[in-house]
Formats: sequence, structure tokens, C-alpha cells
Amino acid sequence: MEYEYKESDFCSKEDGIQYLFKMMSIIYGARFTSHWGEMNPSAVMEVWKNMIGNYLTYRPILDFAIKNLDPSGFVTTPMAFIELCKQAGRIPVKPERTLTHQLTQEEIKKNAEAREKAIEQIRKWKSGIKA
Repeated sequence: MEYEYKESDFCSKEDGIQYLFKMMSIIYGARFTSHWGEMNPSAVMEVWKNMIGNYLTYRPILDFAIKNLDPSGFVTTPMAFIELCKQAGRIPVKPERTLTHQLTQEEIKKNAEAREKAIEQIRKWKSGIKA
């Protein structure tokens, strides 16, 4: 059975890290924000983003890892979070949107005329070679 992935399952790394830190702030509360002490929160997020990498682009993996955080309430590390992400499985290939152009009746007619003209020219060219 092939799973149909939703476009909304995918996000940018930036959106993924924002989502992760928001969820972890909700889960851990003040322990999460005070865990970094005087460190610049943007710098912490950047390090996490670089370490977690492409796992940040697929929300079901983030959700799996978040649901499987240490139940004792210990604030996780990026390395431990990556291991949880790996347990969730691989990131599927993002479905690509394909734009198709339906030919209008006018375009179909012009294409048929152009094809007939080309065939006629090939016939003339071939008859000139035989002569």
C-alpha cells in the first residue's frame, strides 16, 4: 500500500526548527528556556537546526520524535533528538506538483495543420531525391 503524503507534511528547515522549539517550550515549560542560561536563543536554534538537518523538513518525523521524548522530563540534546528522528524512518520524497496544459481546440487545429504541412514538405523533398 502506498501512502499519499500531504503537502502540509513538509516544511522548510526554518519552519521546522520554529515548530520544534515551540513544541518543546510547551512540553518542558520554563525548564526548556532556562536550560540555555545566558546563551543567545537564536544561536541555540541555529546549532540545533544545523545538527538535526533535513529531519526538520518533515513534520511527521518531528512529531514522532517529540512524542518519544524522555518521559522523565530531562531536556533533550540535539544528538538524542536526531536518534529519535532516525527511529521514525526515512523522509519520503516530497510530492512534486505537476502543471499540465490542456490544449485548446485552436491549438489542436494549428498543430494538425503544421503537421500536415511538414508531411507535405517531406513528401516533396523525397520526390525531389527520386527524380
